[in-house]
Amino acid sequence: MRWNVAVDVRCRTREGYQSSEVIFPLIDIKGLIPRDKHDLDAVTAIREAGYPAIAPILDGLMKWTADGNWPVARSLAPFLATLGRPIIDPVLRVLRGNDPTFKYFCLVTIVSTLPIDTLKALEIDLEGLAVNPSRLDKAEGVHEEAEAALLRLRS
Repeated sequence: MRWNVAVDVRCRTREGYQSSEVIFPLIDIKGLIPRDKHDLDAVTAIREAGYPAIAPILDGLMKWTADGNWPVARSLAPFLATLGRPIIDPVLRVLRGNDPTFKYFCLVTIVSTLPIDTLKALEIDLEGLAVNPSRLDKAEGVHEEAEAALLRLRS
């Protein structure tokens, strides 16, 4: 099990509790990255830490969504999609990469549920994947998912 990220600290006085505040202790944020494809406790800890605490590890977390069949991917991808604008750059790195399977699952599990205002930032890259896919991207169905994202954006 992981540690709690936020800790409620209360100052005790003779009359009782003087004040209460939430503090964030120093933690090794890289320790939140899943250890294996079944590490659902890590996803719980990631959700508890939230954004911006997880900002330094977004690319590392994206790697765990590379195969949408992994339990950790099915739990992590929907959370990453809720981040909105902060997830744009990590998603663009995947879409501009050379792993068609990763692109496909990124489109299916993250891009397909992004808010429209966030999706707008991906339009040029989605257009490129839809209109001019590589042979491998086409074989994986990346172009079809990019077209679906564009259709959602433009409707």
